[in-house]
Amino acid sequence: IVLEDGTLMLPLANENFDAAAMAMTSDGGRSWKMSNTIPGLGIIQPSIVSFGDGRLVAFFRDASNCHRIRRSESFDQGYTWSEITEMDLPNPGSGVEAILLQNGHLLMVYNDKKEGRDRLAVSISMDEGSSWEWTRHIEDRQGHSFCYPSVIQSRDGRIHVTYSYDHQTIKYVCFSEAWVMEK
Repeated sequence: IVLEDGTLMLPLANENFDAAAMAMTSDGGRSWKMSNTIPGLGIIQPSIVSFGDGRLVAFFRDASNCHRIRRSESFDQGYTWSEITEMDLPNPGSGVEAILLQNGHLLMVYNDKKEGRDRLAVSISMDEGSSWEWTRHIEDRQGHSFCYPSVIQSRDGRIHVTYSYDHQTIKYVCFSEAWVMEK
């Protein structure tokens, strides 16, 4: 993620110890600084969102037995992080990806079950992740595996998601925020 001051932040995780930290460069990669290790274990593959007030939020794939997406916040450009908290969103220990949409809403793509990766959801929060009012499934087919999502929003507002499909290929979908909010 590129921070507002131009710093490039690279989320890192050690999957041997289930711990995470951030590497940052402000000079195009010639030199790097490391954050403190994020307090807590059982977290890997961070996805970072930068809010307009300078606050950063990291969402983590759960590598423990809580079966929930976990999060931490930083108020100093990612050098130190809060203790890990568990969110209400279930997760079977698979990758999550979050972005801040152009309108300020938070969007997350993740497996929304405690077990299995046969359902891939997209959820929207209008209150910076305190609640997730809108959820729609991109995939929901028993016996299949959908995981490791990546998401971007294009200038026209469309949301583009890629993810592993049965660990054999990459699938691409495109939709609008309104599609997620349809009842």
